[in-house]
Amino acid sequence: MTDFSNVSPERCPVSALSDTFHLSNEQLEAVFRKARTESPVAYLEDIDFWAVTRHEDIKHVLSDKEKFSAEITLMPLAPLAPEIRNLLEERNFSPRPTLSNNEREDHERIRRNTQSAFSPARNKKLEPYIRKLVNDAINRFEADKRADLVRQMVYELPALVLFKLLGIPEEDVKNIKMWADSRLMLSFGKPSLAEQLVAAGHLADYWDYCLDLVKKRMEAPMDDLPSDMLAVRAGDDRILTIEDINNVVFGLLLAGHETTTNMSANAILTLLQERNSWEMIVSDPSRIPSAVEECLRFRSSVVAWRRLAKTDVTLSGVLVPAGSKVLCFLPAGNRDEAKFENGEHFDINRKDVRSHISFGFGRHFCLGAPLARLELQVILEALSKRLPGLRLAREQSLMPVETVQFRGPKELWVEWD
Repeated sequence: MTDFSNVSPERCPVSALSDTFHLSNEQLEAVFRKARTESPVAYLEDIDFWAVTRHEDIKHVLSDKEKFSAEITLMPLAPLAPEIRNLLEERNFSPRPTLSNNEREDHERIRRNTQSAFSPARNKKLEPYIRKLVNDAINRFEADKRADLVRQMVYELPALVLFKLLGIPEEDVKNIKMWADSRLMLSFGKPSLAEQLVAAGHLADYWDYCLDLVKKRMEAPMDDLPSDMLAVRAGDDRILTIEDINNVVFGLLLAGHETTTNMSANAILTLLQERNSWEMIVSDPSRIPSAVEECLRFRSSVVAWRRLAKTDVTLSGVLVPAGSKVLCFLPAGNRDEAKFENGEHFDINRKDVRSHISFGFGRHFCLGAPLARLELQVILEALSKRLPGLRLAREQSLMPVETVQFRGPKELWVEWD
């Protein structure tokens, strides 16, 4: 595998997009700039994907359901070994495409009725809980004058919020986070066979947990999203089936917190690197909502989203053949200067900032975007108010988590006086 640890960012080849998780933020962002300019649509032979890096092309790919399918969205980078498929079959692991990778006719029905349960009112009810989690975390480390904000705040916090939404007890957090980490490695990393076997076992455990959770809510409803979905269903399979609900819960548990963990760490990192912007939100908290959007644009936690070309299609003058697998690099599109003036510049006063594509685009736009925005806003409000002198600790690597799909620092050490 190519080692990019000592590669000068200016010389990183576009082919480095195949191994994004080996690159520092600066190197990856340099690769994206080079790709947008020189090879905005490029074939990555070693992983058999076409890379797309311009904003307009990415929106086209994500929104045109006649030419592109989302069926490969969650497909592992490398085919699963026979041993893995056998293990999952023996464990009756049988999720089906439901939301982000669903191209069947039932997608609109499932999404519409899931959205009705995933409501602004439900998010509003979560806000006091989110604020308590954030302030409790700060209480635990405030006197230390130093903390790893990934481990001590943003790693478990989004999971706890999601679990509150789904009615999952806090004592199950560690298991589910472990299962989710294994799933990410299996789907978006390059694990060994031994690592795949462990991860597959965790994935099956995850599936069993979700089935049991929905069954319990059928027997005894609670004030949570699965119960809301069962209430929307009202016993009518034409609205939602139990299988639909099982799969939605499974999908939310897998995708609903890893992205927010990385989003939060990326935002704090960026604001502390861009010191003037941090000082702006400290002195004027009303700037925080726009800072949230600019952090999302400038350093998206979701690196790449996948589609399958259903027909021959031309993007930026390049013919992508039917049957091709496509990687849409969202952070590259978010800095495209054809869309955003001075796109490589961080500016919390940017007027068109909500045009970013960090939550996707089109019919598969992220359902959890409002909740993710709320969580990040609460985190920034609390940190800027209680620790206004927050700064990055020196001599830390800031290397990202090792998947091609998501991106955020493994550790984020900060200090304050």
